[in-house]
Amino acid sequence: MGACASKKVVISATEVMHEANAHAKEHGATSLHFTKLQVSHMAERFNKLNHGEKSCTREQFKRIFEFDEESLDILYDAFDIDHSGTLELAEMISGLSFMCRGTIKEKLRFLFMSNDLDNSGYLETSEIMPMFQKLTTQLVKLEQASRRRNQQLVVDAAKQKIEIERSKSKIVGLSNEFTAASDLDGDGKISYEEFEVYMENNPLCKKFLDVMSETGNTLREENTNFT
Repeated sequence: MGACASKKVVISATEVMHEANAHAKEHGATSLHFTKLQVSHMAERFNKLNHGEKSCTREQFKRIFEFDEESLDILYDAFDIDHSGTLELAEMISGLSFMCRGTIKEKLRFLFMSNDLDNSGYLETSEIMPMFQKLTTQLVKLEQASRRRNQQLVVDAAKQKIEIERSKSKIVGLSNEFTAASDLDGDGKISYEEFEVYMENNPLCKKFLDVMSETGNTLREENTNFT
């Protein structure tokens, strides 16, 4: 999806609606959870701030939104589901649709695919520990960013690092527990169905998805000129 960011075009709302809807369905949604008018606003803002380029880099993505940089980095990585390093408007809209308005199963499918780094359709042993490491680290950062936005906390970088390291100490146990519970046939691979059964009731996963959803919705609320 995320192709070279050098081709300049003006993307129509109809084209984006079609592409974003197709992208959402390809990644497990029943449909896109935004109206054509909302998509039109997103396309207009994207075209204006991204100078007509069909895809954006991380730095361009950050210029589109007024939001904290740490959360934008996490959202960019989540929306770049094909791991191309660039982000098309359809990917961005589809990602926001999943995060803000998706069902739990749609969010789980999106989470699974974003951690299936080789696009094999399975989570392999080598992908499981990095997944939990990413979930725990990003959860700490997103929660603290949320507190900053609500003026509940002035985040101390050293304390944040300690909290992240404390979370990381649990990763081996989480990974082993997940593998033992999910890889029932012992082939070293976790299918989406196995992933869903375990993660649907996993407290860490549920908390992460809730915080991602809150972050996505706050992003939209604070950037009404985009959505």
